[in-house]
Amino acid sequence: MSTCRTLIVVHGRSELIFCKGIARVLRMNAEYDSDNGGGNCIQIRHLEERFRSDHFRSELALHNKFKKLEYLSGKDVKMPNLRIFPIMDLDDSSHMVKQYKTKNMFNACIFKDRITPIFSDPDLDTVLNRCGFGVSHDDLSSYDELFNEHELSDVIKALRGRNDTNLAVFLDYCLSITPSYQNYE
Repeated sequence: MSTCRTLIVVHGRSELIFCKGIARVLRMNAEYDSDNGGGNCIQIRHLEERFRSDHFRSELALHNKFKKLEYLSGKDVKMPNLRIFPIMDLDDSSHMVKQYKTKNMFNACIFKDRITPIFSDPDLDTVLNRCGFGVSHDDLSSYDELFNEHELSDVIKALRGRNDTNLAVFLDYCLSITPSYQNYE
């Protein structure tokens, strides 16, 4: 496996399964930050506090929490290629959506320049179902089967150019760090 430079902060179990499915298809190395394996939802209104927590206070602390993340001990910037993707639903924190999308809520975080907020409006189930993929957080096996039943290219095409999500930004990043997909359109 390649060096791990990607940390994904997932809203809940659906997002965790979706992201792990992408990583599996692409053979991509990633770390996942969740509450109770996605069993407890991380909501937008809790992100500021989360990004002020102990493991986000320094590069060393983050590396100690997520051991697979690349860490270059002899450098000034120890995680120069780190990208952090919070993947959140917008249905539970509507008053904070603008702060989230503009990254203003991450101003106090030392990793602000490495955070790319990803959203689904109102939630991942609704977005994927609007795209024609039959998924449900009530039937998590539908998320497990998503990439068994559909080509990754079809999922990406369905998500590009949508106003209710920017998941294509995350997927394009994933493709860009996967050697066999770097020239994918």
